[in-house]
Formats: sequence, C-alpha cells, structure tokens
Amino acid sequence: MKKLSICLAACALLAACAGGTRNTRSAGTYDFGLPAARLATGASWSKLALEIRAPFWFDSLSIEYRLLYDDPLQLRSYAASRWAGAPGLLLAQRLRQQLGVLSGGGRTAVGCLLRLELQEFSQVFDTPLLSRGVLQGTASVLDARQQIVAERWLSIEQPAASADASGGVRALVSASDELGRQLAGWLQELEELGRLKHCPAAMAG
Repeated sequence: MKKLSICLAACALLAACAGGTRNTRSAGTYDFGLPAARLATGASWSKLALEIRAPFWFDSLSIEYRLLYDDPLQLRSYAASRWAGAPGLLLAQRLRQQLGVLSGGGRTAVGCLLRLELQEFSQVFDTPLLSRGVLQGTASVLDARQQIVAERWLSIEQPAASADASGGVRALVSASDELGRQLAGWLQELEELGRLKHCPAAMAG
C-alpha cells in the first residue's frame, strides 16, 4: 500500500510539472529540413534584401499552438518539442533559399528591401484532433529611401496531418513554402509593372 501511495504521488508531481502544456507523441528539435529549391528559375532578386520583423515572443524556440475551442487568446507551447532556432530566423533562411534575396543585415549594393511583418506563426486547433498551421503577416517592398513601393497582406493556412508538435511543424513548414511561392509571384508581378526598377532582377547567365 505504501508503494502504491508513492507511485501515485510521483504521478501527480509529474502531471503538475507539465504545466498545462500539450502532450506530444513526437518529442524533439525541429527545423525546416533540407534547403528549399530556388523558385525563380530564370532570375534572382540580387538587388533585394530580406528583413523579417516579428513580436518579441517569436525569439523563443517554443513551438506555439492555440486551442480555439478552449481559449483562443492563450498562446501555449509544447513541453518536449522545440524549434532548432528562432522561427523568424528559420523562416528568413527558407525565403532566402527560395527567392535568392540577400540578408537584411547588409545593405551593400542593395536597391530595395523586402520586409515581412510576421504576426502569427502557430498551430491552431479547431477541435482536439483537427488543427492547421497558420502564417499571417504583411509584406512590403521599400526603396533605398525607405519609402513603401508596394504592400500586401498575407494569410496562409495548411492542414496538420496529426494533432501534435510534429504535425504542427510540418504544417507550418508547408505554409512557409507557400509563402515563398506567393512572394515570388508577387515580386514578378511588381517587376513586370516596373515597380522594382530600383531593384531589378539579375538574369542568370
């Protein structure tokens, strides 16, 4: 009987340490996988730099999720799973691979700046078993004088295959890849309209 009491007490302690975070079948550290293929096959925007701005809590390595059926205002995180780097940095790396743009840290020989104001990057649960990766933000192109050349709102959702950290990560990576495709199409449209004359695409030889 004494051994049973000790076991029950230990279980209660472990439950308390969980702190309300969601259980996950797939514990571990996640990134965006292998480098993404270049989307702009005929050109790269070598005169365009990328900058991502995000709320301060995006500096965390936590994989965030929301329970819309419980309390959508509460941002939660998985207990045993995390990102390999800050989500904003991982997303910036992915977009540079896809678009061929430069880092926003160095503006040498850069004509324009592609700025992404990231507002949401989380797994959203509509029900305990149904979730999706949600990426939302505003993309802007600024010229060398920091004047806005063009701006657009972006809202991308991708379904999660499983109701855990692994499913959320894969849905968010899929949403990030779709973001790259949408930005590539948008930049191409702006270029055709002559809006990127100060940061033209450099044609590949």
